[in-house]
Amino acid sequence: MKRLALTLLVSLAIGSAAGVAQDAVQQARDEGKEFGKAKRADLKAPSQAQLGEVPGYAGTDLQQSTYFDDPDRLATDGAVQATGNEAFQTVTDQGHTRPTFTNSEILDTTERATNIADNPDTYLGGEQLGGSSGTCVPLPPGAGQKGYYEATCNQGSKLTETPQTCAGRMNAVVVNTLRYFYYGVPANQTSYGFASTTVLNAKVSAGICRVEPVSRQICDAQVELGAGGTNVAAYLSFCRSRVRGNAQQYSCASEIPQGEIPDHRNTAAGTTYLKKEGSSSVTVTRLEGTCPALLADTSCVAQGPEVCTEGPETRTIDGVPVTQACWAWSRPFVCQRITPANDCTALEANKQCSFLREECLDDPRSGACKVAQRVFSCPLPDEQASGDKQYICGNDVYCMNGNCEPIEREASTEFKDALVALNALGQAGKEFDENELTVFSGERDTCSKKIFGASNCCSGKGVPLLTPWLCSSAEKQLDEKDDKGLCYKVGSYCSDSILGVCVTSKDAYCCFGSKISRILQVQGRQQIGKAWAKPKNEQCKGFTIAEFQLLDLSKMDFTEVYAEFTEAAKLPDEVQTMTDIQNKIQAYYDLHRGQ
Repeated sequence: MKRLALTLLVSLAIGSAAGVAQDAVQQARDEGKEFGKAKRADLKAPSQAQLGEVPGYAGTDLQQSTYFDDPDRLATDGAVQATGNEAFQTVTDQGHTRPTFTNSEILDTTERATNIADNPDTYLGGEQLGGSSGTCVPLPPGAGQKGYYEATCNQGSKLTETPQTCAGRMNAVVVNTLRYFYYGVPANQTSYGFASTTVLNAKVSAGICRVEPVSRQICDAQVELGAGGTNVAAYLSFCRSRVRGNAQQYSCASEIPQGEIPDHRNTAAGTTYLKKEGSSSVTVTRLEGTCPALLADTSCVAQGPEVCTEGPETRTIDGVPVTQACWAWSRPFVCQRITPANDCTALEANKQCSFLREECLDDPRSGACKVAQRVFSCPLPDEQASGDKQYICGNDVYCMNGNCEPIEREASTEFKDALVALNALGQAGKEFDENELTVFSGERDTCSKKIFGASNCCSGKGVPLLTPWLCSSAEKQLDEKDDKGLCYKVGSYCSDSILGVCVTSKDAYCCFGSKISRILQVQGRQQIGKAWAKPKNEQCKGFTIAEFQLLDLSKMDFTEVYAEFTEAAKLPDEVQTMTDIQNKIQAYYDLHRGQ
């Protein structure tokens, strides 16, 4: 019955919103009437035989049945009976035999009722609140759980920017076969035209010269240098008679400056050295080091030009002086490198949060998941507790003439359900899309979050944005709508990746015009098996008319919105109602006083 009635109401609401013709509405009404008649026909007509079967049933042979065809007789007989009826006389007797109350008595009664309501502990006559004999127990503090939100973290791999530097240098290769040969003698012998061994040994230490395995008697060495001219024999005889000792031969990679060797040249030789043999060559090449590899690495970016770290300078290599403007240099880079990361430690350690699921953000995924999002359910912050005490009682107490009886009340959710369902139907009419022929369509919204970074514009329902200064106006508006309960989170997806590693994710939401619309979309899709698309592709489309007619609103949980629709369903305040009644009684007496 409920299902059919709901279907008819839905059909009416959608038909009205879509401009369905009046005859279609009338047809729906006629069908409803026919359905009601058919159900009434199924009911068994009451009979005298049910007299002993149905509790409280007095049968069909009633004394009052004589009035069915003669209602005028009912009025006549009623007037006869009224003359002897005490209740009738109390109400209508103009002789003022009715019980009366003074204003003070009425006001005193009202005041006592108000005092009891304000301070029930004092006026319960021994029935202590929360005691074993009492029926009232104090409620917990007013602050309570506002609900839960989904908190997320990430684990896997992350990209880090690492400074790196490459270094290069110049490599000089000397091929030197050129040698200058000299004779060296002790310093006191240099006057005979030889270089000092002190000078030559210093050149040896500097790597310019080396000692050769050749030595000559000094006079023979002088002859090799050109002494004696055409009469060598006479020169040797003369020299040997005066000079003793040997001259050591040296070979040098370069010529020794003349100022360092006494002038012993002769016209024939024309040089300061004994002889000159071979040749020399210098080859200088760049050794680039790791610079080419960093330049070719797409994950690395050069931060500037080369910087010379050595030079300009002249260096002697294998006895050959080599001059370069820069002998070594470096170049700075910043490279992105993949390292392990995990920012879930705080959530995993929070005992108030429980793990829900893990989602891989790789898009596309190849092999093991590189970046995973872990989702936890955490409680929203509690509201501040109120200092006022509140009580819940199993029974109300009604007292008259000193006798008190409990009045049992049973809460009913049907009124709330009816209010919410009625509002849902009205919302369907407002949100009907005449072009698409759909209801309860939503709007796609997204927010972004840097993986393992500081920027996070996806706070979750009821939680402030962590970095609002980094968020767009659209993301801030999404957060406000989500806090109001208008949005449903479809899921997360990777929106930007580098080297196959996700660096930015987005949360996709479907936001609706009301909480009712969101609840109908979320729970309605579950009822009819209509899945959400992937977060990257979901467009938040509404229900078609055929899909909406399949929904059973009576099976949906509207607890979240009850508070917004139940103010009219609350029982009136008993004390206030009593006061209103007493005021009306007083007004009646004031009006009829003296009659």
